[in-house]
Amino acid sequence: MDEVKPTQKKYKVLKWVASIFLVFLLLLVGAAWYINIQWKPLLSTALKNTVIDASDSLYAVDFSDIRVNVITGGVAIDSIKLRPNLAIYKKLIAKRVAPENLIDLSVEKLVLKNVNPLKVYKYKKLDIGAIVIDAPSLSVFYTKLRGQIIKKEDNRTAYQRIKKLLTELKISSLFLADVRFKYVDYTYKSPKVTIIDKVNIRLNNILVNETSALDSTRIFTAKDVIAEINDYKFATPDSMYHINFKQFFVSTLKKQVVVEGIGLIPRYGEMAFSNQFEQQKERYKILFDSVAINNINFNDLLERRNINTSSINIMNGQLSVFLNRGKQKRDIDKGQNFPHLALQRVGWDIIADTVAIKNMNINYTEFNPQTNLKGTILFRELNGLIFNVTNDSVALLKNRFANAYLQTYLMGKGKLDIKIGFNLTDPLGSFTYKGSLGAMQTGVINSLTRPLAMVMTSSGKINSLDFDMRGNLKGAGGTMTLRYEDLNVVLMKKDERENFKKMGLISLFANALLLERANPSKDKPLRISKPYYSRPKDASFFNLMWRAIFAGLKESVGITPEREAKLIRRAQGFKEAKVSRERRKLHRQEKRALKTENKSKND
Repeated sequence: MDEVKPTQKKYKVLKWVASIFLVFLLLLVGAAWYINIQWKPLLSTALKNTVIDASDSLYAVDFSDIRVNVITGGVAIDSIKLRPNLAIYKKLIAKRVAPENLIDLSVEKLVLKNVNPLKVYKYKKLDIGAIVIDAPSLSVFYTKLRGQIIKKEDNRTAYQRIKKLLTELKISSLFLADVRFKYVDYTYKSPKVTIIDKVNIRLNNILVNETSALDSTRIFTAKDVIAEINDYKFATPDSMYHINFKQFFVSTLKKQVVVEGIGLIPRYGEMAFSNQFEQQKERYKILFDSVAINNINFNDLLERRNINTSSINIMNGQLSVFLNRGKQKRDIDKGQNFPHLALQRVGWDIIADTVAIKNMNINYTEFNPQTNLKGTILFRELNGLIFNVTNDSVALLKNRFANAYLQTYLMGKGKLDIKIGFNLTDPLGSFTYKGSLGAMQTGVINSLTRPLAMVMTSSGKINSLDFDMRGNLKGAGGTMTLRYEDLNVVLMKKDERENFKKMGLISLFANALLLERANPSKDKPLRISKPYYSRPKDASFFNLMWRAIFAGLKESVGITPEREAKLIRRAQGFKEAKVSRERRKLHRQEKRALKTENKSKND
């Protein structure tokens, strides 16, 4: 009996504890329900009015429902729409204080975590641990108001606009997952629309209070805005290329944009690509391991579309260009695409102190319809620095020259150092280039000259090549010194079976009458050539540079216009003599045949 009483007492205590806990839980749920009833309209009003006040009535937010869980601090909002007020925007344009970008945001569901309603109720502080938004649709409209904006008369900060409702707004993290991003650019005659899916955007440490406006490192009141796109691929408007990248990453805190695994991939192979067009059109294939834009000013980028950066690093790249010379030439002036002239036409203002290129390979290939073969010039392991890349009018007043210092290996063998200077303000696109090529065997370039010019070298060594040239849209020229020895060339032709055949006698004439075997030679001083090449309108920037160099090479080895004309006359005389011999031989054969025939008749 004594053992039963303690057990009964124990059960009574548990019943009392359970009853008290149940009553406490009911009170808590009731309180939460009551506070939720009071808090729901309070939060709805705070959110809507905060957006209106912070944007000076330019934007309004609406949603279908809001649910609050006071116990967990969770808030769920359905069918949110953030829309610009176009009537207000027109008034701001008239006052010349309108922003250049408008946004439109639609969200099916938004979840707020760790919200503290008591802070709003007691201290007018809205403190949110995290906001998660799944699959929103975000549109940005660039309205091209540059030059129409004046200083606002109303310079109130976002805090000053909302302080009647809230003294502080703090969000630890805002995450937008799988955003459908649409960018509409009205700088074109017809608006240009760019759509990118599956963008992830995170805003960390969002803060609006009395002092946050003084923090110039904040973008959209956030300490860090991170955007990321992975494994993306899209076609160019003409469907001739696909643009791929493995990862696109932006961080405003790091002031950096990094793109990895970039590719501009042609839809067709080289000849198939050219056959899509009636006229000549270059085919490009571009691959980069990474491109990093460092120390970028995001405020300038977002507000004025200025790309202002300390450096751009291009790592481990490959550029392949192909042109089919069998197609009809296009009736365009390729001079408009000189790099520094094309830069001036870019719609965005660009200031890049330094562009660094590391380990890039370049191939330029042409198809020659006369030989039915392709010839390729190669530049391997290109490294270099380009300084003062800009089209910004203010920056150009300080320095109107861009300088590129490049080092590469011609055909993978001869070390080539070159400096290119660009006059960024000259309408004729003036530029200079000077440099030197180290020792290499001339036979290295036979794979280029044989299919394109039907010329080979049987022997020869380049000891050094130094050049100092200047040019513009009209042409290029300067001075060149080529030091070489033991040069012999072989001229080629194609026989009836389309096979290459050496032109022995003509090659002999070329070596004997045209070429200087060495420079300097034993009995002659060092020759310095002074070439000039007048640019036809279908010659591109790099084609002009090469043609002027090639003119200097011809002059350096002794192929002057006078000697070349002499060789042509000799070659023509040789051909005529050969034809005459063939005719005489044929005539003799016919006479012998006729004599034999007459003799057989007489017999």
